[in-house]
Amino acid sequence: MTSPHELPYAGALDAVRRIETALTERDAARDGLDAELNAAHMEAERLLAAARIAGRRAGEDRRIAILTRARADAQAIRSGGETEARRLGIRMSEARDVLAAELLPLLLVEEP
Repeated sequence: MTSPHELPYAGALDAVRRIETALTERDAARDGLDAELNAAHMEAERLLAAARIAGRRAGEDRRIAILTRARADAQAIRSGGETEARRLGIRMSEARDVLAAELLPLLLVEEP
C-alpha cells in the first residue's frame, strides 16, 4: 500500500529511471568499445601497411643481391671461358705448327 503522500506509481517510476540509467550506461559502454574496436582496426591496418612496405623493401633488396651475385657469376664464367679459349687457341696453333712441320717434308719429297 502507498502512504498518503506517495504517488501510487512511485516504485514503477523509480524502476523506469533505473532502467533508463542502465540503458544509458550500456550505450556509453558500447560507444566506448566501438571506439576502441575502431582504433584497433586502424592500428591493424597501419601495421599491415607497414609490413607490406617492409616486405617490398626486403624483396627489392634480395632481388638486387641476387642480380649482383648473378652478374659476378656471369663475369667469372665469361672470364674463365675467354681464358680457356685463349689456351685452346695457343694449343691449336702449336698443334698446327707441329703438323705443318711433319707434313712439309712429306709434301716436298723429290720424285726420282
